[in-house]
Amino acid sequence: MIKAFVIIPAKGDSKRLVGKNKRVIAGKTLLEHSIDYALTSSLASHIIVSTEDSETREIAESYGVKVVGRNEEFMGEREVADVYVNLFKKFGDPTVYTHVVGIQPDHPDRTIPLDEMLKYAVDNKYDDLFTVDPKGTRNGSIRITKSEHVWSGYMSRRVGSMTDDCTNIHSENDLKQAEINILKRKQ
Repeated sequence: MIKAFVIIPAKGDSKRLVGKNKRVIAGKTLLEHSIDYALTSSLASHIIVSTEDSETREIAESYGVKVVGRNEEFMGEREVADVYVNLFKKFGDPTVYTHVVGIQPDHPDRTIPLDEMLKYAVDNKYDDLFTVDPKGTRNGSIRITKSEHVWSGYMSRRVGSMTDDCTNIHSENDLKQAEINILKRKQ
């Protein structure tokens, strides 16, 4: 049985786009789109948001998800896999959770449901699955890793990818494009 531990890393600021995770498109912040995405999963049994920002904390807590602080060591341009390992070792358990899912807030217009991605990873016996854009470039939207590998700090061995043509937010134009994509899907 699949039981996922979901981590949404949501630092308060971004070098390229100020306040990125709190920017609003289609009526919600990028963070809220990610929380909603996680909450639609029947296989996500634990969801946490990691942040150092009080406003981000308030947004996440309003959804009833657990919020944990993010210390200075795991800020900046630190590899996000290190954040997943650190948080899972503090709050997770590989005997309880089968997978750790990282959901990046800066991809609000995801097209594939999380449960579908989790089942795909299991059906294909992947240790690690991440999303790529239509050209095959890793986009960072979702990363699903077997919990035992996150626990050990070893996150890649048998890796698979799945195409998700979502927008990676780095600019005002990216925000506008993602909003267009979200509103089109609601029609």
